[in-house]
Parts: sequence; C-alpha cells; structure tokens
Amino acid sequence: MTTTVLRFNFASPQGDPRTQSRLLGTALELAQWGESRGIAAVSVDEHHATGHGWSSNPILAASMFLARTSKLIAGVDCALGPLWHPVRMAEDIALVDNMSRGRLFTTVGLGYRECEYDALGVDFSRRGRLLDDLITRMLAVWDENGTWTRPHPMLFVGGGVPATARRAARFGLPLSLVDHLPDVADHYRELCAEKGVAPFVMMPGEINRGMIYLHEDPDKAWAELGEHILWEAVTYGGWSAESRSLMHIPGVQTIEEVRASGKYRILTPDELIAEIRGTDQYGPLVMHPLVGGMPVDAAWQSVQLLTDTVLPALT
Repeated sequence: MTTTVLRFNFASPQGDPRTQSRLLGTALELAQWGESRGIAAVSVDEHHATGHGWSSNPILAASMFLARTSKLIAGVDCALGPLWHPVRMAEDIALVDNMSRGRLFTTVGLGYRECEYDALGVDFSRRGRLLDDLITRMLAVWDENGTWTRPHPMLFVGGGVPATARRAARFGLPLSLVDHLPDVADHYRELCAEKGVAPFVMMPGEINRGMIYLHEDPDKAWAELGEHILWEAVTYGGWSAESRSLMHIPGVQTIEEVRASGKYRILTPDELIAEIRGTDQYGPLVMHPLVGGMPVDAAWQSVQLLTDTVLPALT
C-alpha cells in the first residue's frame, strides 16, 4: 500500500494572521479526518523571515497534529538545527515524543537562507559546528533523562552532500536525503559499515512524483487555482539559485513552467490510480492541499478524492 502524506506550511501570499488561522484550522481537520480514511502522515517544515506566515516552529506544529490524532506520524522535514538551543529542542521533542507515544520523526538540517540566521542572531558561517554541537547535546539530554522512544526519539540528519552522510554516520543516526542521491547514500552506508552501525536511509525515489493535487478536470484546476501553486513555486524557488530540494524550481515565473517541471502536479483520480498501479515502487504519495493559501473548499475536495476514490481503488 502506498504511504500517503499531507504536507502543510500554512503560508499564503499576504501572510495575514486571519488567513493563517483558517489554514491552520483546516490543516488540523484534514489530518484528523484523513487519519480515519488511510492517510498515514503529515509533514511540516521550518522557515523564518518570510513575511508569509510560513511555519516557523515545526515541533510545535507537529504536536498540534499529534494531539488531534492517535495513529498519524508527524514528520518534521526539517528543523533548522543551528537556530535552536540544544536543550530546548531536546526537551520539546521529548515532550511531544512522550505525548504522542513515539509518533514524531524529526530531521535536523543546516538550512541555506542566510537571512534566517541574521533574523535569529546566529552566525551563518558556524552552522556546521553548531549543528554538531546541537546533536551532541540533544543525545546527551535524552540519555540523562529518558524518553518514550528508546534509546531516544526518532532523529534524522538531513541534507544532500557528502558532509551530511559523514555527520549522520558519525553520530550513528539515520540519514534523510533531500533528493535521489545514491552516491551520498552509498557513502553513508560505507561509513556506517566501518563504524559497525546499522545504516538507515530515507531517500526519494529516482522518479520525482512531486506534490500532487487531485481534481476531476486538471486543465480547469490549473486555470482557476494555479495561481496558488505558482505563488509558492515562485516564492520557494526565489530563495536559492540552486535546486535545494525536490520542490525547488529556481527562477520559475509562469504556470506553464511549473507544470512542465513536474514538481507540482494536478491529476485526476483515475490518472493517479493508473500511475500507482503501473509501478512496483511508487514511493510516498505526497499531497499539498493548502498550497499557497488554496481555498479551503478546494483543499477538501482534493483530499476527499484521494480518500474516497483513489485509496479504495488501490486496496
């Protein structure tokens, strides 16, 4: 069975607090409703100084979803480790781990936006050392105090370069890659073998399935709702000239460019069913129902097409 994930970042073009409140409330309702119909996980991330209401505290956001559900996994993908105090992050994660009985999976990474470090008064040039110090201290805090999940809550090291593999292997932690990077994964496995550590890699598949939105008429949806997807793609793509993740489209400016990238896709239920049935290893099915402040009714329609049409057909 394909794993289904709902991604949320709560961002919208104006970043109005009332809009964000509506998006937050809808996200919680979608997760709670979706859990009872086969959705397995939610994913949240962290960004600062956006001006758009982007999720700034993924541990807190994950805890809201976990408090409203009983089986759902919440993935933090990822927390910007150097911007956190190590003891604070360790205690916050432990609290949520205890409350949810182990349903919080946290990835820590460096980030790449210098303005975020400036906003929080952290030296961008020291981010590698700061992340190492954070992981060292968190593991010590958990070891001293104990947690629900043993030996400690699920913690991944995230990124996409050989240094990421070295850091994960050095700490004996799982590796979470931002893209399909088999060379980096192999480097990590080799280092783990040298240390006698069992490797654990989360890596997107070779084919990028993108963020999926369901609609009975994709052309109509792109015409009527595509502006929301375009806004996020332009905003996110403008943060870096390099492709930083599966969802980065550097320099994108038009809906046609977004569609051509395949990173945001609008499909009919039948198209998605055929696509999943046509491959042995589809990978996670990630939906982004409130992308760019998508209208609430449209978000619900997309998720309901998944739970009421797609998932029953696959089981």
